[in-house]
Amino acid sequence: MASAMAKYGKFYWCVKSRLAEDDEIYVVADEVQTLSDGSLVFFHSPTTGPGTINLAISRGNWQAVYAVNVADGSAVAIDRWKGELPAAAGDQ
Repeated sequence: MASAMAKYGKFYWCVKSRLAEDDEIYVVADEVQTLSDGSLVFFHSPTTGPGTINLAISRGNWQAVYAVNVADGSAVAIDRWKGELPAAAGDQ
C-alpha cells in the first residue's frame, strides 16, 4: 500500500457503491470532488507535472465517500454510522 500511496496520492478513501460486489471501493488519491453533474472524481495532484484522475464514478453509482485508515480500512473521521461501518477496535 505504501508504494500506491506514494505514486497515486496521500489519502485513502472508501466509496459506498453498488458497482462493487461488497458495496465498497477503496481508492488512493490526493483529492476527491463531486462535479456539477453528480459524478465523483478522485485526483492525484503531484507537486510537479500534470495531475491525473485515479477514478471517476458517475452520478447515481455512489452513495457515500469517506476517508479511511490505510492499515485496516476503518473510517478515520466518522465517530458513528450505526449499521454501516464496523466499530473501531477501542469501541468493542
